[in-house]
Amino acid sequence: MAAIIGCRNLSKQYLVNDKPVIALDKVDLTVDKGDFVVILGHSGSGKTTLLSLIGGLTTPDTGEVSVEGVENWHQSDEALSTMRNQKIGFIFQFASLIPTLTVLENILLPLSFGNKVTADRTDALAILETVGLADKATAFPAQLSGGQQRRVAIARAFINRPDVILADEPTGDLDEATEREILQIFRKYNEQGTTFVVVTHNNELAATQVNPRVFTMRQGVLQEAA
Repeated sequence: MAAIIGCRNLSKQYLVNDKPVIALDKVDLTVDKGDFVVILGHSGSGKTTLLSLIGGLTTPDTGEVSVEGVENWHQSDEALSTMRNQKIGFIFQFASLIPTLTVLENILLPLSFGNKVTADRTDALAILETVGLADKATAFPAQLSGGQQRRVAIARAFINRPDVILADEPTGDLDEATEREILQIFRKYNEQGTTFVVVTHNNELAATQVNPRVFTMRQGVLQEAA
C-alpha cells in the first residue's frame, strides 16, 4: 500500500523551567493507507507531541512530516488548514465540545471551516446512530455523560470523512463497556479504509483491532514492537 503519512528524523524539545526537555528524538514513522497504528507510552513520553506534528498543529525543530506526499511545512497556512480540515480527523484527549451548541451542531461544526462541503445533516445523523446517540441530536453537552460526550467528539472527527484519524487517549476516561463500544467503532471504520494513529497507555487497545502495528515511545524515542 502507498504511504499516507511519512515522518523523517523528527525532533522536538521544549523549555521547562528554562531547561530543555526532549519530547521527540529523531523519530521516523511511515504509515500506510488503511493501517491501524497504536503508539504506547507513559504520560510525557512524547506521544501527543508526535500526533501534533503529524496533524500540522506543531512545527518540529528538525525533520519533516508529509501527508499523502505533501510536506506539511512547505505549505501555506491556508493550505495546511485545508489539509487538516479535509484529510484528518482529530480525537483529542478531552471531548472539547462547545457547550452552547447541540450535539448535532457540534458534529456539523467542522463543515463550516472548509471550502468543500463533504457531508450534511443526514450524514451527521447517520454517524450519531453509528456511535449510539441517535436520540441525543438536540441535547446539549451538559446533558450528556462523559462517555456520551466522548462519542460526540468521535462522531465530529468522522464528519468530513477523513483519510486519517489521529486519536489521543480516546478511551482514557471511559468505563469498560463504553470503551469496548468505541473500539468497535474504530475497527468498523478501519475495515472500511480509514487510517488510524492512536496514542495511548492502554496496552490492551491493540488487541481489539485487526492487524494493528504497535509501537512504544520512551523519552521521545519511537520503536516498533516485535
